[in-house]
Amino acid sequence: MGTSMAHAYARKDALSSLSEIDLDHPVPRVASLLSEERNDELLGYVQAEAFTHVFTGDVESDPYEFFAGLERELREAPSFHLWVDIPLCRYRCHFCQFPTLVTSSRSETADATARRWVDANIKEARAWVAAVPALRTTPVGEFCLFGGTPSVLPADEIERLVRFYRETFAIDERTSMRAEGSPDSLTEDILTTLRASGFTALSYGIQSFDDRLLAIANRRHTGEQALQVRAAAERLEFDRVDGDLVWGLPGQTVAGFLDDVDRMIEARFSTVVAIKLHLRSFHDVESAIGHVSPAPWEDPRVREQLARRGDAWPSLGQQLQMREGAVDRLTAAGYYEHPTTYFPRRDMGPELWRSLNLDQDRQVPQVGIGLGAYSWCGYAEANVVAAPAAYLGLVEKGEIPFENVTTVSAEHREVRAVQMALSTCQPLREDVHRSRFPGSSLLSGRWGTMFDSLADRRLVHIDREAGRVALTEAGATLVEAVMNTQMGR
Repeated sequence: MGTSMAHAYARKDALSSLSEIDLDHPVPRVASLLSEERNDELLGYVQAEAFTHVFTGDVESDPYEFFAGLERELREAPSFHLWVDIPLCRYRCHFCQFPTLVTSSRSETADATARRWVDANIKEARAWVAAVPALRTTPVGEFCLFGGTPSVLPADEIERLVRFYRETFAIDERTSMRAEGSPDSLTEDILTTLRASGFTALSYGIQSFDDRLLAIANRRHTGEQALQVRAAAERLEFDRVDGDLVWGLPGQTVAGFLDDVDRMIEARFSTVVAIKLHLRSFHDVESAIGHVSPAPWEDPRVREQLARRGDAWPSLGQQLQMREGAVDRLTAAGYYEHPTTYFPRRDMGPELWRSLNLDQDRQVPQVGIGLGAYSWCGYAEANVVAAPAAYLGLVEKGEIPFENVTTVSAEHREVRAVQMALSTCQPLREDVHRSRFPGSSLLSGRWGTMFDSLADRRLVHIDREAGRVALTEAGATLVEAVMNTQMGR
């Protein structure tokens, strides 16, 4: 069932990078498994630096088929995840491949740009509810104001945008409200505006508490600012505050990254998101939506220049030391992984939007509105164009500016559901699988053969009596590689 993504891969180089470790920290526990020839696909995938958090369809389609499938599913779904994308940022990080637009440093121009993009988002949303009427009545499980950096919007534009969505969609007291931002834009005034608008969950990228590494990445905030936002959010009584760290930055050490993790734990973030830096272009893979122009660090010449000046890129072995060391610290502090790369505190549980999207017994539809946004249901998926001018032009015409639409064949629907469930790093349940896919079993047939092979390689544990398949520690570390090389389409 396996299929590997095409990429330039030299096993000798990958093994060399895997063996290069920081001697002050334990050898990665997963290293011996990756060194085995039978796991060559996994090593190649990990070496490829690919980002694959989107679960694609497999048959080219058209918007009308997508709308029909979404309408059917929404009428039966208990809720859905509504994701609103405001692509504006004050600057572009050197690693960022997501569709964004840098605003002017002049406040009047920046405010006019903000109004234009809020107008466009509202116009696109109106086209969505016209095409899919069930969007008006199906409860919104979590409303996410994402980006970009939506916290760069003026307070009155945030209020206008949220007011429209409350009036147009089924958002009520049961809806979780989440907003995203950055430490330099989440000022006390913006946090107050968000809280007054009903937001109770906050997510923001910290990446590192090392100001030198932040400057290298063109992040225009300090580690101290990130902690100040955490304290301000607590004063304003946000229910949960989630923060992102990145491992694999140039000049980053194992000890430095683990110190960042310790500071997140000490500050009691609700979720610590520990993400591997991905350098491979999103445009090289089918499961990520990228910026129309490359990020600076996509250019090998830029990466070489950084390394020559002393900011070495961590080896694969050092990166895995960062990952395993972080898992050890987070686990000891009462965090657990759900889904991959997301570590919520056990007393808080997972971020709701991730649970709604991926949990085996949920996987409700997602609708993304805005530049480069991604939407899906069990029958189809679609993504919006990532070019700002094209997006604005199509929205002005009253269109939903899709770039790609695919439906999901019956066979792939099951594959995708299992991939999503596996990505949660939580046990897969045989009873849930059988209820969703009658006649199929995780413990026999094609799935049984695959999971038996993964168990033989110490990647999953199968409890036949309980009817469960669970990732091992190594399996959780390598879950994306497992999903994308062993599970086919």
